[in-house]
Amino acid sequence: MKTVDEIYQFIADNINTVIKENWKSAELNVEAIGQMVSNTGTYINSTGESKQIDVDEFDFQLTFDLLELQQITTKKDNNKWNRATFTLTPDGKFDMEFKWDQQLQDEIERLS
Repeated sequence: MKTVDEIYQFIADNINTVIKENWKSAELNVEAIGQMVSNTGTYINSTGESKQIDVDEFDFQLTFDLLELQQITTKKDNNKWNRATFTLTPDGKFDMEFKWDQQLQDEIERLS
């Protein structure tokens, strides 16, 4: 089992590996529902242009780590979240924001 810090580092490592040009900031948006995780990302390159992060190039282990992050951070239903945003700058500074999206949860339950 990884620590939260190790998971954050792995997220940053994957972003750094996938972006192949100079960049100013990157954002990874995560949806975690049950045992499923999806993510999308964008970054701002050195000329200020917004581009998609090719999340298909991420290490497959990241999916499991994101699920583990949700389990660690929501133990005993504290801080429950189904959406998260990881923001990173090239110097390694990052922020992680967790959110509960009731509409998303209602849609999942309706489709189940």
